[in-house]
Parts: sequence; structure tokens; C-alpha cells
Amino acid sequence: MARVEEGQGFAMTAKLNVGLGAVVIVIWLYIADVDIVSAALVLSFLILIPLLLHIAVPKRPNMKAEFILRWLSQRSFLAGIFGLASVTFEPLVLSIVLASIWFLFMLVVALCGAWRIYRRGLYPAEETIIDVGLLFTGVGGIWLILWQAGIDQVLPYDELTMSLTTVHYHYSAVVIPVLTGAFGRLLVSLRGDTGTAYRFLAIGAAIGSPLIALGVIQGPPLELVYVTIYAGLLYWLSIWWLMLLPKMTLRTRACLLLACTSLLVSMGVTFLYAFGVTFQVDIISYSMMFVWHGAVNAIGFSLFGVLGWYMLGSLPKRKRLGSGIVNPKEAGHHEEL
Repeated sequence: MARVEEGQGFAMTAKLNVGLGAVVIVIWLYIADVDIVSAALVLSFLILIPLLLHIAVPKRPNMKAEFILRWLSQRSFLAGIFGLASVTFEPLVLSIVLASIWFLFMLVVALCGAWRIYRRGLYPAEETIIDVGLLFTGVGGIWLILWQAGIDQVLPYDELTMSLTTVHYHYSAVVIPVLTGAFGRLLVSLRGDTGTAYRFLAIGAAIGSPLIALGVIQGPPLELVYVTIYAGLLYWLSIWWLMLLPKMTLRTRACLLLACTSLLVSMGVTFLYAFGVTFQVDIISYSMMFVWHGAVNAIGFSLFGVLGWYMLGSLPKRKRLGSGIVNPKEAGHHEEL
């Protein structure tokens, strides 16, 4: 009973953090001069990252890193305010200092992911892919500082590319690995194992986001290759989620249906854009791609996908005991460092 009450308190804290974040976002949108990139980042600071941290912490955590992640998730609102301020205030030094505070928060999150891998190893796959997402939060924090510092002035890339890279490492680079890991935990709960196909999918989710970022920087024709690979993986993930919808509650089903539909549309548009750029065919304009890929992914997939997996509740994890992996029902609740 104590564990149930503890988990419910954790969920209530997550709801409080996100509720406060939503109120602040509404006020901020009303009083501030907001562009779409800043709005996307603030949504990540105050809504997505807090929920993702809640999802990443398994039911019945037993690692110190997981308890630290829980503690961080309970205090994410304050860190998110510094992130919001960094994209709101104009003075260069102030924005860099504020972004650095958000980076420190994200760095601790990333170190927790690294520590989990160090203590556990690379198996099971569903836990490792969650840790990959946690590691990418640190990359997102670094890019926020670089963008606010005007790194585009010393690199052969424009400010838009730098800002979109920052958004990328606060969205798909984190969202997709963490949700893929949560999906793996669900598979274990349903059938006792994830299977070989899932492990290939997890590897793809781990390397897909860096490939997309690299493709944006390198441009065609490699961009088309990377987008095609990543789009195929995400279509696979979406279809697999859709197949499991009947096993979920109505609210979760609605959120994940909207998330999967949005992902299928946005990745299709992204593929058509990359194809058109590579072969110099006017199929999808850059402005259309920016709206369909950016806005649809941010609201349709990321927000509703994260909400869906959050409402599903914290799932137990498999644990490494000696040289083997045991299922949640078989594993004891021993303490790990």
C-alpha cells in the first residue's frame, strides 16, 4: 500500500508541475512577443520534459539515479521557468546565464541516464532506449546555450538552422526514445518480453534523431537517405502502437491515435520535402514543411503522445540480476547504487 500511495503522490506532483506550467504558458503567450520556435521550446520546458521524466521513472524504482530523476521531475517547474526566461529576454549575457541554468538541470537528467546504463549495462533494450532519450536532454541544453550565444555567427549555418536543431534535441531526440522505452515496458507487461523486432526498433530510435540532425546540416542527397530510414522506423512504431490500442483505456487510446496519425502525416510531408530538395522538384515548400513537420509534430505527436503514455501510468521495468534479466513480477525490490 505504501508503494501505491508513493506512486500516486508522484503522479500528483507531475500533474501540479504541468498544471502550473500550462498556466504560465497561457500568460506568457498573452504578454510576450512570441515566435514559433520559442513557443515550441517553452512547451518542452514546462510540459513535455516534466511528463517525460515521470514516464522514464519506472514503477517501483530501485536505482539511486531513478530516485534522483523522480526528485528532479518534482522540481521541473522552476527549471522550466529559467528556460522560458532564456528565450524571452533579449540581453545576450542574461539569456546565456538563464539558458545555462536550464542546461544544468538537463545535464543532471542526462547523467542519471548515463548512470543507469553504467550500473545496468545495455540490456534490456527498453531501459537503454529510455536512457538514450535522457542523454539527449543534455545535448538539448547545450544547443540552447549555443543558440542564445549566437553560434550561427561563427558557423556556416544560419540562425534558423541552429534554432531548429535546438528544438530537435528538445523534441524528437528525447520524446521518441523515452516513449519507445515506455512501449517496450508495456510489451514486457503484456507478454513477458519485447522480442527481436523491438530491439531493432530501439536501435533505430537511438540513432535516428542524430541522423536527422546530421542530414539537416549536410543537406541532400544524404538528407533524403536519413529521412527515409527514420520515417520508416517511425511508421513501424506508429503502426505497432495502433495495434495495441484496444488494450488501452479510452483516453489513452484517443491521445495515441491522434499522436500516431500526426506522426504518419508529418513524416510523410518531411519525406516529400527531402525528396523534392534532392531532385529539385517543387513538391513541398520549406514554409509548408516547417508548419506541417514542426507544428504537427510538436502538438499532434509529441504533446498527445506524451500525454497518452503518461495517462497509461508508470510501468514496471525488467531488472538485471547477476548475468540475467528478470521480468518485473519475478524481480525482487533490492536496492542498487
